[in-house]
Amino acid sequence: MAFEKDYYTLVASLPEIAWDERKLPLTVQEFREEAKDYVTGKDAALLDLFFLPNDNAQVLRLLNKQEPDPALKTVYPLRQLEEEVQEPTVLPLYLREFITDFKEERLKYDVAPENVLSWMYYAYMMHSENKLVREYAEFSMNMKNLIAAFNSRKYGRDVSREVIGENEFALALRTSNSKDFGLSMDYPYVEKVISLMENDNLVERERGLDLLIWDFLDEAVVFEYFSIEKVISFMLKLMIVERWSRMSSESGRKVFMELVEKFRKSFEFDEQFIIGK
Repeated sequence: MAFEKDYYTLVASLPEIAWDERKLPLTVQEFREEAKDYVTGKDAALLDLFFLPNDNAQVLRLLNKQEPDPALKTVYPLRQLEEEVQEPTVLPLYLREFITDFKEERLKYDVAPENVLSWMYYAYMMHSENKLVREYAEFSMNMKNLIAAFNSRKYGRDVSREVIGENEFALALRTSNSKDFGLSMDYPYVEKVISLMENDNLVERERGLDLLIWDFLDEAVVFEYFSIEKVISFMLKLMIVERWSRMSSESGRKVFMELVEKFRKSFEFDEQFIIGK
């Protein structure tokens, strides 16, 4: 068995966080700064994996000749991303390949560019040497795909254009006509996700989806105590708590409502969301 570094001191210093936490014990950025004193090398790179979606978004903006978004907390500094868009050399392989493919107008998959990039990102994650990273990536991709397929079916859009990946879960979403896409027997969380998606209260829906992720993390590290997996699990939970902590503020609620409006327009539907009932 390969040697695994023990993060006893770091884990022991971390505060307890609960699902219904209302007061943020520390920010994600504060956690990342604290973790730098303990987590280095390959393990530090594992933590960075979960922040690469911000780099993905920034790279897409740069490739589309848009102004960079200063609010995105990226792994790589903006100046470096700007240089990499011109000539990719040090970014993760999937991102270097995407930049080259985008510029040569030969994207790998017949979906929107942002979906191609997400597809490549999740494939990269699922080839990680770390089991938790692989399992979380597949669980997260499955959840996002199921939500995309549910909404596409509901609003008459082409499911195959919204689903990413090549696993059995994605294949079922593209081909099945049953309500649960023929997945409930093998994936118990499918029925829970579909039930949540049928709830018109967007806040309750989003909270429920995050709770499924929280439960997944609890189960994934039930026998982990002071390992990098325990550190990753804490960080991902903290990201959930921080997101909802921000939403509780007036500015956060404004951002949330902007996201609701963006979602409504993307599917061109007229029904009213019931927020906070």
